[in-house]
Amino acid sequence: MDLATMGSKVVDLFHDGITYTVVTAKLGMASIGMLRLSEAVRGAYNYVEGCAASVDNLADMASTLWVEGAVVNAHRDAAAIMRGVLADAESLANEAAEMASDFTSAKEDHEADYGPIAHELAGKDTDRTYYSNR
Repeated sequence: MDLATMGSKVVDLFHDGITYTVVTAKLGMASIGMLRLSEAVRGAYNYVEGCAASVDNLADMASTLWVEGAVVNAHRDAAAIMRGVLADAESLANEAAEMASDFTSAKEDHEADYGPIAHELAGKDTDRTYYSNR
């Protein structure tokens, strides 16, 4: 084997090792990012739910103090609107958590499929054409 061919194989091996590592790392980071999004949405959900309860309490207090009915009704309407978005927020949080799980599965599948190949190729001077489109 001449020096140019050997250098080319080293470059290919180095490139594939980096590609495998980068893909694995990006899938892991995507999973973490989606989990963080899910947690942030759940935090917003809890905040909005607390705000709705607080506005309901204000409406109850206002009605005991003989505040005009339109004001009390406006508070109750505001609390209802807040609660109306909670189902969407819960759905978004669940979807983000599912996506995090999907990214984790994809990472694990990638490691299971290509990890042994990357490990084998890292230690051998191999004709890589068979593995190049896997």
